[in-house]
Amino acid sequence: MSVPPANFLAMTAFLPGAELARLFYAEAVRPLLGDLPHAAARLGPGSDVLGFDTPRSTDHDWGPRLELFAEDDTGELGDRLSRLLPRRFRGWSTHFEPPGARVRSMADTDGPVDHYVTITPFPRWCHGQLGFDPATGIGTTDWLSTPWQRLAEVTGGAVFHDPDGAVSRVRASLRWYPADLWRYVLAAQWQRIAEEEAFPARAAETGDESGASVLSARLCREVARLVLLQARRWPPYSKWLMAALPPDRVAGHLTAALRAGSIRDREDALCTALESAAEKQNELGLAAEVPPARIPFFDRGYPVIGAGRFAEALRDAITDPVLRSRPLTGSIDQISDNVAVLTSPSTCRSILAAAHPATTTHDNAAVPRPGPDRFRG
Repeated sequence: MSVPPANFLAMTAFLPGAELARLFYAEAVRPLLGDLPHAAARLGPGSDVLGFDTPRSTDHDWGPRLELFAEDDTGELGDRLSRLLPRRFRGWSTHFEPPGARVRSMADTDGPVDHYVTITPFPRWCHGQLGFDPATGIGTTDWLSTPWQRLAEVTGGAVFHDPDGAVSRVRASLRWYPADLWRYVLAAQWQRIAEEEAFPARAAETGDESGASVLSARLCREVARLVLLQARRWPPYSKWLMAALPPDRVAGHLTAALRAGSIRDREDALCTALESAAEKQNELGLAAEVPPARIPFFDRGYPVIGAGRFAEALRDAITDPVLRSRPLTGSIDQISDNVAVLTSPSTCRSILAAAHPATTTHDNAAVPRPGPDRFRG
């Protein structure tokens, strides 16, 4: 990886990458396009698209870059930009190395710039990022097989030029799930919590404090994703998950759970966070209200929220009988967190198809609903 010299950042004022991209398009790229039909944006992978970039981000995949949605089958436009773009823009190099690599960094050059302007038709770009073209419609499989990170990358960032509104329409269509799918994914998230909410207490009871801490951290992750889903915000991948949380009481309770020095403090913080999430669930009005107070876990007495109650209420509120009958495996993010899976749209779609076999009109009975198993150790 090519790294800027030590005094580079001191000489060049940092500004958010999305703003740098806007200026780069307006002042350097747009004048070279003439009357070429195009749209321009900063979308896709990158901390700048999610608004989390800092000076540290400048060491790779950051700089004067953007997505240019245009026809360029011959590569002539890309060559033109390589010849005519300035070697620096606002103090930042427009040349990136190594050429064509998955991870690239700004570097100096004496020749044409190997720029970071992605040039492609918008439908083709959507297929590469999502596995389908939302402009032609978004089905249940499309929604559930698309990772939340990819949805955040398409709906985040900024659009600089969109004369026919095609990019903006797709972004608007992907802002959030339809109501029944929202219920289904929330139900699956509550179910994930239900499956492990009693485990930290059981581990601590056996003297396995390290195990209890790991399990608590897992639950904090699931609660954080739940809170973002409730807030209609696509949960980003792990690096930015906690940073994406709204600075409210749930975030504070999760932090307390992660830092707790005793079993009782950890249980109390987790339950309090879940009680807040339960109250929010009731406020959303997506399902019948469920008492948002902690309850004992069967005769073992561990305090839990009883997350399965919320999963059941949400599933019962789904109006689509086919979706309602599906097992609560949820979206691809709730099935797998393997990076090789989540960065391959075709793999995501294959896995989701296996997890959700097609339901016919002759096979539409309700699937048995899993609940807490009191005999799991």
